[in-house]
Amino acid sequence: MDIGVSILGSGSNGNSILLHSGKDAVMIDAGFSRAEILRRIMILKMDLSMIKGLVLSHEHTDHCKGARVFADNLGIPVYATKSTFYHLERKSNLPKNCIIFEAGAEFSIADFSIRTFSVPHDAEETVGFIVSRGGIKIAIATDLGYLTALCEQRMKGANAIILESNHDVEMQLKSNRKPMLIRRVLGRNGHLSNDSAAEAFPKIITEETKHVFLVHLSRECNNYEIVEKTARQKLADMRREDILLKIATQEPLSTIYIEK
Repeated sequence: MDIGVSILGSGSNGNSILLHSGKDAVMIDAGFSRAEILRRIMILKMDLSMIKGLVLSHEHTDHCKGARVFADNLGIPVYATKSTFYHLERKSNLPKNCIIFEAGAEFSIADFSIRTFSVPHDAEETVGFIVSRGGIKIAIATDLGYLTALCEQRMKGANAIILESNHDVEMQLKSNRKPMLIRRVLGRNGHLSNDSAAEAFPKIITEETKHVFLVHLSRECNNYEIVEKTARQKLADMRREDILLKIATQEPLSTIYIEK
């Protein structure tokens, strides 16, 4: 038994992940338009009928832009925290079938078990996920300023880890961005830097971990080569060159199958 991980795209312009196994799939976030999501799913040759539910991490547009139209067209439920629910309602973007959960809640979609946990980010309420099926565990935290003890505890020991590596600190400080935005990104409720992501590896990677996906790269203050170099150096220091490292961009990433 395995779980396929298909990252439809990740970064400042939109984020969406499909986890699938057999005849069922769960979507995490829908930060692209419906048409764009469909285009990306077609590239990966996925069957739309497999998708049984959409789960939202928070209300920022790059994570929920296409949620209502996509979910309503497929006739699937959208799972969201109360804060995200009210935000979608205020923006007239509320799906017909929306199921509210509290941070820390556990629920099932098809054969997938989903455990949520709070992460520090400057949205009203942001959550990460532990998605499990058949003994396989996938940890997801795509937007967070730092890893809390709770994040480390929940993510530790996953077979695959999907973690933010948003920016290079030096590029951020030297950018032409407004000072307020720079402070926001670098703050404890902002985004995880490349160095911070790599520093988290020893705290969350265990013997069970075979795959690491780095996601949500800034289009202005990061680049693929820096992310890869920083992460591979830390994995080498840990003597974990055996881990399959994948770095997501705004284009779909080929499906990777996670086995126990």
